[in-house]
Amino acid sequence: MKKNLLLFVFVCLANILFSSSAFAQTPAPTPNPAFLYYCLNETAVPLVATPSGGGTLRWYTAATGGTFSTTAPTPPTNVAATGGSPLVYYVTQIIGAVESTPRTPITVYVNQKLSLYCQTVTPNSIKFDFANTGQTSFTYSYTIDGVTQAPGTITSPTNFTVSGLNEGQTVVFTLSAVGAKACVTPETASCKTTCSATVATPTFTQIAPICQGDSPPTLPATSNNSISGTWSPAVINTNTPGTVTYTFTPNSIAFPCANPQTMNVTVLPRVTPTFSSIPATVCQGASAPVLPLNSNNTTPVSGTWSPATVDTSVLGPATYTFTPNPGQCVVATPTTATITIIPNVVTPGFTPIAPICIGSTPPVLNTTSPSGVTGIWSPSMINTNSIGTTTYTFTPNPNQCANPQSLSVTIIAKTVTNFAQIAPFCAGDPAPILTTTSPNGVSGTWFPATVDNFASASYVFTPNTNECATVQTMNITVNQPINPGFSDFSICSGTAAPTLATTSPSGVTGTWDPAVVDEFNSDSYIFTPDAGQCATQQTIDVTVLPSNVLVDFTWTVSEAFAENQKITVTAINPGGDYLYQLDDGPFQVSNVFEYVASGTHSITVQDQTQCSAPITKTDIMVVNYPKYFTPNNDGYNDLWNITELSSQPYAYVRIFDRYGKFLKQISPSGAGWNGTYNGYFMPADDYWFVIHYVENNIVKEFKSHFSLKR
Repeated sequence: MKKNLLLFVFVCLANILFSSSAFAQTPAPTPNPAFLYYCLNETAVPLVATPSGGGTLRWYTAATGGTFSTTAPTPPTNVAATGGSPLVYYVTQIIGAVESTPRTPITVYVNQKLSLYCQTVTPNSIKFDFANTGQTSFTYSYTIDGVTQAPGTITSPTNFTVSGLNEGQTVVFTLSAVGAKACVTPETASCKTTCSATVATPTFTQIAPICQGDSPPTLPATSNNSISGTWSPAVINTNTPGTVTYTFTPNSIAFPCANPQTMNVTVLPRVTPTFSSIPATVCQGASAPVLPLNSNNTTPVSGTWSPATVDTSVLGPATYTFTPNPGQCVVATPTTATITIIPNVVTPGFTPIAPICIGSTPPVLNTTSPSGVTGIWSPSMINTNSIGTTTYTFTPNPNQCANPQSLSVTIIAKTVTNFAQIAPFCAGDPAPILTTTSPNGVSGTWFPATVDNFASASYVFTPNTNECATVQTMNITVNQPINPGFSDFSICSGTAAPTLATTSPSGVTGTWDPAVVDEFNSDSYIFTPDAGQCATQQTIDVTVLPSNVLVDFTWTVSEAFAENQKITVTAINPGGDYLYQLDDGPFQVSNVFEYVASGTHSITVQDQTQCSAPITKTDIMVVNYPKYFTPNNDGYNDLWNITELSSQPYAYVRIFDRYGKFLKQISPSGAGWNGTYNGYFMPADDYWFVIHYVENNIVKEFKSHFSLKR
């Protein structure tokens, strides 16, 4: 019992000890100092930190992860590590098995600057910012627009504000660290206060262009909106033509935020008026040229002339003086023009135009005459569409001293060629000759040049180019020989011979050879057309057919009740061409009729040449039985019988049902079976029969069946 109690107490104590060591928080070490400052290449010493509670220091180069060192690192100083890129080291301590967190940073700056700059600039203040480089005391001095202000000292803060400024003022600020390292040198920053949103711009009235050599206007020292300043250049130079830019700079003290302004001033060169439209000579009596009131210069010069108008009535030269209107940049020397009036002595010299055929392409009226005079025609083009004479007048252009000239142009009608129509002729006749001169004297050519004497065609006569005549078209008809149109025919031997017609079906007249038909012998007959009819010769064949060839005929019929009942006819005499007819049907060449219906028939045989009389025979019997009957008392097919054998008194028929039961015996010469048995109607069905009859003197028996339909 004691042993168990002691064990329990020991376990509890062990748990308490274990819990306190496992979950206690280890405090962070204290860096001495947390920020270090070195000049470039200055000798550095190992980092220092103070552990607490007997802990062991661990050194790292990263905030998390990495491998620790128990030896304090010495920062390198051979590379600048300033501003936003200092060297950062981390330190922890471990007590027991617990390491402090997070890691404590130590920041090292190498070659640190004050980094003085203007942080905030407004229209009324400037805030300078800088790094303290580990210093706690700084001295400063500054000027406002070059005026020195009272210096001072700053303790600890890293910025300094100059207030109470005007917009556009410049502050030059100099800062020095007290007791700083040698590498932390004084720095100076210059800033200018901002201008308000609306910045004034000087406005000036534009100086108009100035003539070269004129007295220059004065450039105003104050703008239209009361901004003072100076110009560069300060004075306008009018000695040299061209455009010069003059720049106005506002007074920097009174108007620090005003913008500069420029003005382009143009000095115009003095020009001599030039005129290109004044002629040197004018023909006597011509319309006087107008003296232009504006010159042809790039910038026209306006003015007046003296005398104001040109007199073309007096021969010889005259001088006209141009006086420019005031206010224009012109030279002082007067501008004059000399115009000489000369007599009209030139004749254009156009030759007369020969009469022109109506519709022809008109000749061009040249606007330059043989003597070199240029001008215009009225009308300007020759019209060849109307017959008659028209006068065309040539008017010379001004200042050629040439007289007008008129030409009379006559348009004549075309001669209508009058070749006589060539009458139609028969193909193969000699071709007529096409003459190249018409009866009214027009010469030309035909196309085609010669007449085709086998085919109709159109022939066009084209007058020669020197002929004013019309084209003539002649349609020449060449008739093709026609066939008289007779046909071969046949006659029966011994009949009266027909007369051969001397006028054919197509209207051709002529003669026959032989002239008379032989009624006993076949022969050929030649028809020769009379002259001048454009028709061909024709030969016909006349065939003489033998007469009375058909004498008689016989026939045979398939045996009774055959599947295909045939009638075969044999003519006497054989060898002729015959046609065969069954009852009232069509005639046929074959002498065999197939699938003939039962009953009595007639046969007709006819000679195809109709030189023999036709022969008809009747009472030709085909024996068969009805395939069905309908005993409904409607008067049609009410009784069943084989009536074709009614002439045989000993023939009889026995009728059975489909099961072989005997129902009725009838005679072909009797009325037939009405479809009853012992007075009862038999149902619609197939029924069988057996008939006994004589054919070709032989007693025969035939069995088959038929249908009763109700």
